[in-house]
Amino acid sequence: MPRVFLLIDGYNLLHAAGFGRRRFAKGGLELARNRLLQKLADNLPQSLSHDTVVIFDSGRHAEDSRTDTSAPPTREPRWPFSVTYSAQGQSADDDIETRLASHSSPRQIVVVSGDHRLHKAASRRGARAIDSDQFLSDLESSPTKLLKSLNTQKPGIRSPLSRENSGTASCPPLTQAAADKRHIPPEQMAQLNEHLLEMDLSDLLKLDLPRWTPPKAKAPRNKRK
Repeated sequence: MPRVFLLIDGYNLLHAAGFGRRRFAKGGLELARNRLLQKLADNLPQSLSHDTVVIFDSGRHAEDSRTDTSAPPTREPRWPFSVTYSAQGQSADDDIETRLASHSSPRQIVVVSGDHRLHKAASRRGARAIDSDQFLSDLESSPTKLLKSLNTQKPGIRSPLSRENSGTASCPPLTQAAADKRHIPPEQMAQLNEHLLEMDLSDLLKLDLPRWTPPKAKAPRNKRK
């Protein structure tokens, strides 16, 4: 199976797993995090663990001494995957969006979150996303079902805003047949329209689009007298 990079919205998954509370007693939030991380450690296939990063909001664990988020993700001896916290003043969503934007192989990423803001961010980069509830169901079912589910998630369409190494904005890639016919499938066009509506005018002007030429007007036929 192709390699999969998992980006997990930590607290979103924590609440979906039933470990969340409106208020935690002292040390309770750390205990809930550890319960979630242990669940992942017990059920994630080894092939996924090494490419998994669990991101928590830094503002939610002020009582935790491990708040130096300037350092790269750490793989603690206790966990077979990376656990990190968003930078001060940023949310886990912000962190995940940054990782999506900078990853060299976004189409191999699967974002785990019930936050559809992240689903849209993943789609713009051609990555995939799965709801936390569905991920937990597959995780608890079997490693085989989880891997199959992650690999059958439909990737999104890369946004026109995504920039290649050339630094210029580009349109979503089309299949050769579609490109030859200058035809975009309806479902792809719907997503493309959504991305275009979200773009600033300055970005729209940077798109490398073919120059539009008006159709030639047909010469009027001379009426016979």
